[in-house]
Amino acid sequence: MILDLSLTDITGADGLVYVRENYPDIPVVVFSGHSSPETIAECFEKGVQGFVCKSSSMQVFTDAIRFVLSGSSYIPPEAVSLLGLPPADRGHSDPGNAGSAIGFSPKQQAVFEQLVRGVPNRIIATRLNMAEGTVKAHLHNIYQILQVNNRAQAILRARELGLS
Repeated sequence: MILDLSLTDITGADGLVYVRENYPDIPVVVFSGHSSPETIAECFEKGVQGFVCKSSSMQVFTDAIRFVLSGSSYIPPEAVSLLGLPPADRGHSDPGNAGSAIGFSPKQQAVFEQLVRGVPNRIIATRLNMAEGTVKAHLHNIYQILQVNNRAQAILRARELGLS
């Protein structure tokens, strides 16, 4: 699904929350003219798999959609520095084992796999048969291990480390 944050009947994160709660398995790409780091980070916190600025070329737009449909997340390159993620060394290449190799517990690995797919916390909790608070605790620990502050940064770090 391609979602504009400036719809006339529902705006911003409200539309995104509605889509994620009612259609959790549909990949969502936000297409927006609002591209502040806060907006991008909020979109990933709400469970999108991609974010494309309206000023982007058609090629970037189609590449982002292909990337998301292949099961990955797309964060615009210009947003990487805006999100404040320091560079990391490239490392692991096997997503199945890499999480445990960097210190994830089996439960953290399961939560992490859902996170990089853009699954919201409530749905992760249901899928993994745990309380939403437990998911949040695992995410907090995952963020610490990856040395990031939010989902968008975690997705970028995972890509840098070859975890997604």
